[in-house]
Amino acid sequence: PFSQLKRAIMGACSAKMELPGVPAINGIKMAASISSARNPDAYTLPDGSGQLAQRAINDIRLSDAEWKALLSPNEYQILRKKASEPRHSTKWPKGFEDFYQPGVYFCSCCFAAGAETPVYTSAMKFESNHGWPSFWTNVRGNVYEQRDMHRWRSELLCTRCNGHLGHVFRGEGLFISHCHPTDERHCVNSTCLVFAPAEGQELVKPTYKGLVF
Repeated sequence: PFSQLKRAIMGACSAKMELPGVPAINGIKMAASISSARNPDAYTLPDGSGQLAQRAINDIRLSDAEWKALLSPNEYQILRKKASEPRHSTKWPKGFEDFYQPGVYFCSCCFAAGAETPVYTSAMKFESNHGWPSFWTNVRGNVYEQRDMHRWRSELLCTRCNGHLGHVFRGEGLFISHCHPTDERHCVNSTCLVFAPAEGQELVKPTYKGLVF
């Protein structure tokens, strides 16, 4: 019955869903080319429960020293040491909080190691007004959750490199207010993402270099 209610709400809302204004891309240009699909419509979207993986794959493994050498200071602190950006610190062009260009988001930790792992798409993104990029689901198989060290929040990690992406929250009623079937809010740090525009432009990374905690 609950899933039927969500589907009914989704049907009623589908004609009303609009994205905020799309800004022009003017971020850091990346030299690497990409082979992964940039079309956000090519990825499966759930019509009921979420699609977080149950466990890690761990096929990208580097030592702590190797990660520290590959990543920027903020990337290392967030992705490997599980820090976070301050609230509302990564609005465009510093980050992706209010960024809605169509395309695909790669894990920046995997990207630094030479792999292109799509973790989110623009079709999964929405404005939550919580201060960080928000997604209502993830690319199937590439993100998993586990309880953090304090056991009161569920953190999001890349299945391939175990990079810390952010946290997932449930029970906020988002399936009603935003017409999302999962009732999940994936609160993701901009620093953890590399954006691949659907139109084939250069890859984009956030420019925020301030404090993280």
